[in-house]
Amino acid sequence: MNAFDRFLLALYSLFITVLACLFSAVMLGWPAPLFFLRDLFYPGRPEVFWPLMVIVILVGIRLFWTSLYKPQKKQQHVVLSENALGQVNVSMIAIHDLVDKVVSRVQGVREVSSQLVTLPDGVGVKIQASVTPDVNVPTVSSEIQNLVKDKLLDITGLLVNNVEVHVDSITPTVKKQRVE
Repeated sequence: MNAFDRFLLALYSLFITVLACLFSAVMLGWPAPLFFLRDLFYPGRPEVFWPLMVIVILVGIRLFWTSLYKPQKKQQHVVLSENALGQVNVSMIAIHDLVDKVVSRVQGVREVSSQLVTLPDGVGVKIQASVTPDVNVPTVSSEIQNLVKDKLLDITGLLVNNVEVHVDSITPTVKKQRVE
């Protein structure tokens, strides 16, 4: 839902809530809202009633459509090669999973998440990792950069121009308890 639809939803909800509160107050016996509602919806003043009703109905239809409509997300692919027989594509999700798998096998890396970035001169990878305190962070980061670049080139043929490694946390390893 975009910002315009959220704004419409907020106004529509506010309008319906205020109207419901006014009607509830009338039903409980408070006469003041009755005079306000009578003046607002007086049949002799169609210049107020009908434009308001048209707006409320159109906003309601728009919000109903927004709740049902789900835009199709186009899965992004990278063209690895193209020849007379056709194209060879690999999805960005597959590359993302490959990067996560390669980085998680590095000694001292606990958790990893990656993101592929398209750059003007090729593809870049941003990696966020948590490492154990017993490793040298610059050494592990350099190892991750080289390993990701080499593995992506070996497996997919994709040349990676930039590998950014962000170490989010340095956490000790959790010892697993043995179950006997």
